[in-house]
Amino acid sequence: MIRACYRGVVASWLLIGVGTGVVQAAAWTDALFPENRHDFGPVPRGVKVKHDFLLVNRLAEPITILNLRPSCGCTSGRASASIVAPGQTAVIEAQMDTRNFVGLKSTVLYVALMTAGGREAEAGLGVSAQILSDIVLNPGSIDFGTVLRGRSPSQVLTIDRINGEGWRFQRMVSASRALNAQLVETGRKGGAVSYALTVSLKPDAPAGSLRDEIRLISNDPETPSIPILVTARVRGDLTAAPSILALGQLNSSAGVQGRFIIRGSRPFTIQSIEGDGDGFSTTAARGARQAVHIVTVAYKPEEGTTRGDIRRVFRVHTDLPGEPPVDLTATLHVDP
Repeated sequence: MIRACYRGVVASWLLIGVGTGVVQAAAWTDALFPENRHDFGPVPRGVKVKHDFLLVNRLAEPITILNLRPSCGCTSGRASASIVAPGQTAVIEAQMDTRNFVGLKSTVLYVALMTAGGREAEAGLGVSAQILSDIVLNPGSIDFGTVLRGRSPSQVLTIDRINGEGWRFQRMVSASRALNAQLVETGRKGGAVSYALTVSLKPDAPAGSLRDEIRLISNDPETPSIPILVTARVRGDLTAAPSILALGQLNSSAGVQGRFIIRGSRPFTIQSIEGDGDGFSTTAARGARQAVHIVTVAYKPEEGTTRGDIRRVFRVHTDLPGEPPVDLTATLHVDP
């Protein structure tokens, strides 16, 4: 019954909009998002699904992404950048957790934006899904957490379906080179079908954040594929502390500064640091070979720089072979 009425329900959702909770965006935000809603279609209960919305800065001034605020606890978001320069783009990922729902579910991810000139607005990105009661995933995704590079952890995810006589998976699809996966049918009786998906991280997975997807392709035309989100944080030879440097609140032109400590398993040199500008500057002992480096981040407001809540990411490049850059995140609030 749920599947039979799905098309009509989705059509109504598209006609009335994402929901009554959507705020009215300012006119200047209208052209920033080529797409402001996405329908995942029929999905199993328990699965975590995600969609990338593209933000395109068509203005003549930088845009700061101040905050992401979901309308429901089942939804979360993350942005690929905190400041988007004119002509540049950023990706806003919206993720929906379907564990506690069945049937049609629609939510909104609100994106708080501010221009360098001080204009503020909140844009709404809507996501919806038809959560099926006859297919259940446990857990809804694979999350390895923090893993030391060279280790190969493994996790098992189960897929169960009732009234699934004749239903089966035909293949798996993934573009990831860091994962191994094996799908095995574990039961088929009285219309009930069970599968077990075993996913492991390869020992040679590169350091950094891993966020990939495995798609299970079935013979059901209404649910032709089931996405499995796989995440991990592979820790390499470098670590940085603190994870986020909070510079506090700035209400004068005197500026503020703080420090990161970067440690390596062996001595290294800092070759370059990305992220300076717009009032931010960094200092470090570039060229010095040592196991511990201190990176000082300073901020001094300049004419035309962004005010309000600011989040800045600095990328530190080193000479360690095969080691990716280290990302350092600093936050502060600058009074108008």
